[in-house]
Amino acid sequence: MLAHTHMHMSPAQAAKASGVSRWTIMRAIKSHELQAIRDNRNQWKITAKDLAQWQQHSVRTPDVLHAAHSPEIVIELRERLAAETARANAAEADRDRWQALAEKLTDRPGWWAWLRRR
Repeated sequence: MLAHTHMHMSPAQAAKASGVSRWTIMRAIKSHELQAIRDNRNQWKITAKDLAQWQQHSVRTPDVLHAAHSPEIVIELRERLAAETARANAAEADRDRWQALAEKLTDRPGWWAWLRRR
């Protein structure tokens, strides 16, 4: 599988060779699960041996868990989103109504004698 790769690979090349994303390779490097070195240009270099060793020890989730969402789940999520949007709109309308009432009350002149201006 890795026989066609170079002696040293970049994270992008390693990702392509191993069938994972570049970010997966970078996370493995940063967590010290995958050995890599930096060259003079501050770029990561990974050997085919280290990549093969990492692949053997890394846990891969079955593709079934990454399957596309079923139409039922999409419909349910859309319904939940619509309900939450309606709830947010109702809460904002209620807030605006209370704010308008508060502003209206502050504009009224006071009836207390000690607050009247002379």
